[in-house]
Amino acid sequence: MTPFEYVSVLISLILGLGLTLILSGVARIIKRWETIHSFGPYFIWIALAFVLHIHEWWETYQFTAFREWSLPMFLFVILYPILLFVLANLLFPSRWPKSLDLKAFYFSICNKFFLFTILLSVVAILQNIFLLHYSITQQPVQLAVVAMFSIMLIWKTKNVIVHYALALTLLLLLVGSLTFTSDTLLIQ
Repeated sequence: MTPFEYVSVLISLILGLGLTLILSGVARIIKRWETIHSFGPYFIWIALAFVLHIHEWWETYQFTAFREWSLPMFLFVILYPILLFVLANLLFPSRWPKSLDLKAFYFSICNKFFLFTILLSVVAILQNIFLLHYSITQQPVQLAVVAMFSIMLIWKTKNVIVHYALALTLLLLLVGSLTFTSDTLLIQ
């Protein structure tokens, strides 16, 4: 077993737990659809969290190039999947009421969600700089995410149009980023 295979097991487990939370939450919403008051940005965030989990699993493969792993390096790498797990957990209520207003629920958790999204982006920027040797100027998407969510945390608006715009902007940034990168999985 290579060092990467060893460390990737725990990374995959954490990502798998996050995906389980997302898929279980979606299934609960579907089961209880008659008692759910839907809200568009909430569903966009679910889709974004799902894609971010899959994307992180895919991107983790680039660490096969690292032949030596230290505990601090591993903890630094695993921080991103941990933050994704927290985001997935925040997306769904701990207790499901008989009737769930997703708009009210979304606004009750959005500031926490935005804070963890900022942390996620900062960790991504730092990993890209220190592990993958990207410059800060090569990371416009991550910088834009930090800026947008920082503004949202300071502004604390409950304007539905602003939240739709933010969710759709992030979705477009993610789709654009995934579309215009040439990530390929090479098995050697």
